[in-house]
Amino acid sequence: MTYETTIAPLDLDLTLSCGQTFRWHKEGDSWKGILGRRLIILRTRGRTLEVRSEPDDGDAVALVREHVRADDDIPRIQRRLASDPVLARGMRDVRGLRIVKTDEWECLVSFVLATYANIPRITRMVETLCTMFGDEVTEGVHAFPDIRRLGQASEKELAGCGLGYRAKYVGALSSCLTGGDIRRMRRLPFEDLRSELVGLPGVGNKVADCVALFGFGRLEAFPIDVWMARALKRLYGVGGTYKALHEFASDRFGEYAGYAQEYLYYNERLCGPRGECLFSKERADAVVRQD
Repeated sequence: MTYETTIAPLDLDLTLSCGQTFRWHKEGDSWKGILGRRLIILRTRGRTLEVRSEPDDGDAVALVREHVRADDDIPRIQRRLASDPVLARGMRDVRGLRIVKTDEWECLVSFVLATYANIPRITRMVETLCTMFGDEVTEGVHAFPDIRRLGQASEKELAGCGLGYRAKYVGALSSCLTGGDIRRMRRLPFEDLRSELVGLPGVGNKVADCVALFGFGRLEAFPIDVWMARALKRLYGVGGTYKALHEFASDRFGEYAGYAQEYLYYNERLCGPRGECLFSKERADAVVRQD
């Protein structure tokens, strides 16, 4: 059965292919992914989002709306970010790019696997891990394994999933965390959450910020990788340590730093040698002159 809901603005292509999550792939005009214990199939028709799930379940709509943060007020967020002249022009072209909300445990393991790996390899590692240890939700499709199940796996078994050196971190995370720990961490203030995440095996500053943003839903988080460091240097003329760049972003973008990060990340990947940037210093200077 196909269910319908309205989420606007929403661009599935921008949202699901921008490095926030690793279990979605496009087939024709639809996107397929796994949320919880359901295979979800999404397709947009104008302002309508069509949702199908296997097994068939009307709760799938609520899962999808939570996953793409349907309640985020994008016009308000962009108005707040428009006080920054770099972002003031160009944001209208990424209105449909939304931050995702993924299960915290899945997000944590996924971004630990993402260290020093490109998106295709991350996707392969995640899918292999799910196939080996996750419950089958429909034929050939597996849920992400929970903490207890991964805790039963040996490091050798985890390494057999192609995780490389990351296998020891996944095993250590499964041993030191429980579902109760995740629930407790949801209640922590942002800085306390971030500090606790950094203290976990295999988690550095960038992974902690990714998990805080895409897992725990803290929109003030601002993950910084080589793309973001390059963007901050090119557009704002700032460089330095992770701490210095993070403080700059926090002061500059405030409570919606996560959305600013995703816009800037998409822009930096778009530019390339011949790409046309949405955000540039020249366009920012033009905004300032007009003001």
